[in-house]
Amino acid sequence: MNRYRIAILAGVGLLCLLLTLMVTNLLAQLRDLSTAATDNTQWSISQLDTELANLDAALADGLSDPQFSSEDIQLRVDIVISRASIINSGSAAVIFSQDGRASDLILQINDFVDGAITISDQPESLRKADLQELRDMVRGVRPHVRQTALLGIAVAAADAEARRATFAQQLRRTGSIAVGLLLMMGGLLFLLDRMLSRAARRDTELQTSSKLLASTVAASLDAIVTADETGEIIEFNAAAEEVFGWKRAEIIGRTMEQTFIPPRMRDAHHNGMKRYLETGEPRVVDKGRFELAALRKTGEEFPVELNITSIVDSDGTKFIAYIRDISARKIDEQKLIDARDRAERTDKAKSQFLTVMSHEMRTPLNGIMGVLDLLRTTKLSPKQDHYTKVATASSEILLEHVNEALDITRIETGTLQLTQQQFDLPELVQSLVDVLSPLAAEKGLSLTLDIDATMRMGFWGDSTRLRQILTNLVGNAIKFTDSGGVKLRVSGIHGPKTSSLKFAVADTGAGIPAEHHERVFEDFIALAHGKGRQTRGDGLGLSISRRIARQLGGDIVLDSEAGKGSTFILNVPLSRAAELRERPEDAVPTRVNLSCRVLVVEDNDINRHVLNDMLVGLGHHVDVAVNGAESLDKLADTPFDIVFMDISMPVMDGVEATRRIRSKDGPNKLTHIVGLTAHGSEEYREDAEKAGMNRFHTKPIRIDALQRIMADVAHAVHLPLTAPSDDALQELRDVLGADKLRNICDRFLAELQTLIDGMCNESLSGSAMADAVHHAKGAAAMLGQTELENLLAELERHARAQDSIDLHQYASQIALGADAAKGIFARASQNA
Repeated sequence: MNRYRIAILAGVGLLCLLLTLMVTNLLAQLRDLSTAATDNTQWSISQLDTELANLDAALADGLSDPQFSSEDIQLRVDIVISRASIINSGSAAVIFSQDGRASDLILQINDFVDGAITISDQPESLRKADLQELRDMVRGVRPHVRQTALLGIAVAAADAEARRATFAQQLRRTGSIAVGLLLMMGGLLFLLDRMLSRAARRDTELQTSSKLLASTVAASLDAIVTADETGEIIEFNAAAEEVFGWKRAEIIGRTMEQTFIPPRMRDAHHNGMKRYLETGEPRVVDKGRFELAALRKTGEEFPVELNITSIVDSDGTKFIAYIRDISARKIDEQKLIDARDRAERTDKAKSQFLTVMSHEMRTPLNGIMGVLDLLRTTKLSPKQDHYTKVATASSEILLEHVNEALDITRIETGTLQLTQQQFDLPELVQSLVDVLSPLAAEKGLSLTLDIDATMRMGFWGDSTRLRQILTNLVGNAIKFTDSGGVKLRVSGIHGPKTSSLKFAVADTGAGIPAEHHERVFEDFIALAHGKGRQTRGDGLGLSISRRIARQLGGDIVLDSEAGKGSTFILNVPLSRAAELRERPEDAVPTRVNLSCRVLVVEDNDINRHVLNDMLVGLGHHVDVAVNGAESLDKLADTPFDIVFMDISMPVMDGVEATRRIRSKDGPNKLTHIVGLTAHGSEEYREDAEKAGMNRFHTKPIRIDALQRIMADVAHAVHLPLTAPSDDALQELRDVLGADKLRNICDRFLAELQTLIDGMCNESLSGSAMADAVHHAKGAAAMLGQTELENLLAELERHARAQDSIDLHQYASQIALGADAAKGIFARASQNA
């Protein structure tokens, strides 16, 4: 609006200026025309010629009349002179001065005037001779006056034409200016109309906005209270009446401190308002919503959500408070908090229940499955063998349910832990196929494995969880396929640092419609049921497998059509460890023919007897203890080759017992300790490893797993665990004594561990590693560890030749040799 006003004022000023200039110019033109009319050059010259004629006549009369009047003649001369002077002044002078032809004529006339003045102004009276001279002069100048008159007519005509042309041009210019002024006036009128229209529209909008604002304030669900800078309430809407219980007429004029601010908060409110008015620093005002307490008219204190804004007008600062009663919301929030707490307690109770049930169910399952394994080692009739197989299969299904329930608890509570370890991928998938092939054969199905040559290498990852997922996928494929076969295809892509592995499990079953592809991964969803003893209906396997796959950084997807079979694809990223080297088939024996001395520490009587019978059946010597404290007593004096230590026991648990064994210099300080638990292995793995357990196993422990454990320990790098020490070690013991021999062995094992650590973190390379390996090789030879010496000699040759080798694999073999040497050294120093 201000810009419009400035534009209109500027336009009006310009119009006034143009009108003034135009009027001034026209008045000047009119004055010029007026001057030309009063000072008519032609008339002046004509009068001069007439007066000359009159003077000539008077002179003629004077010459003929002896009694002529000299004064009359002089008067006529003066009249002629007066008329002649007009030629030299006024517009005539201007006109004649612009024409060179008039100069001579004017000069002749002026000469006549000068001569006539001389004669007429003499002191004596005029004589006849003077009259005659004047008459001659008159007759001589009259032709010049006539020529001047004619020239004046011509010049005056030209001047008049020029004046008319100038006036016409001025009229045209004035007309153009007038048209322009009219257009400008029209534009200004249009602009003024626009301004008036806009002002009217804004006025309407303002009225509408005011009405809308008033309606909004009146209909607002929030209380809206307006106060001035003294705190006096000047507006109070209907919602505020409902919130605080005050009527508008009652509260207008009162202050907020007197009405709805609690007494305990009034000083803070007063000081805050004062500080804001003095400094303008927003701490509460214009800082958004916050919560505090307010008072109703009844004196009841209740919680509100408040937002205060400020505006400044001619009357000072105004404060507008938007207030919401949140007492109902607070009650609801408290109910939600209580419900959440109850849900958390319920969820915690559920998790505790599942954990406890897992332990309590695993404990009897350990006895059941162990007894069944022992029973199958005896001579049974065909019917008895069938019964044991059915019982074993049922126990396996029940154990799988327990494991899955525990996995769900871990995933939901975020406690599922992944263990990174090096493993051979071909060995993992081949062993999985070997285990599941009998299930496929039961149904007359083929189970084949196809692994890309580029994937035949070692990887770092959680091989246990990977095996669990693949076992579930292949097991499901066998379960829901009635004819044909199942194929496990392993492929992948190698990136710069990691590889993306793809495991595709394809079957020739009934297939799954597209609309059910995602449903099969939901909890407790089983779209179909297998036949025979392989049936399980919990619907948890795929759900758990996908969740674990995603925790591994991958996923499981389904590609299937109804009637065309299904393909479940597991994609998972893994870090490469090393390529596999060809190994002879009998490099890792699976059966132990050597007798080991074993200590079983187990509080459950059934499990203790079952594990004892299994080990005795495998040809080992077994001693037992019922808790950790009793195991310490047995381990204090008698060396053992291996200890099976239960985790949860009364009096002293297995973790504490292991910690004490490793902390003392007893005969079993370095003995291989296997932790056993009926809980999930993840719960205690970290504590067990920190305590010094060599490995960890979840109950129930099957006879095949037990046999593999004994084989790993007894055949570590081909060193028999129970083999007597060789002559070199016996000779050192006889010469140095048991204490010094123990110190030497401990130092050798410590140096060997330093070498292993350097190889694992690749801090050793080239000649430095070759020298360290050479030093360890000499020490192994001195202590009679021939197999370890040979392994170190082989590694030294590769290091000095700078061959490309798998350091991690060599480190693993050296570690196994070190474990075997620990037992040998312990017995050698103990038997001194």
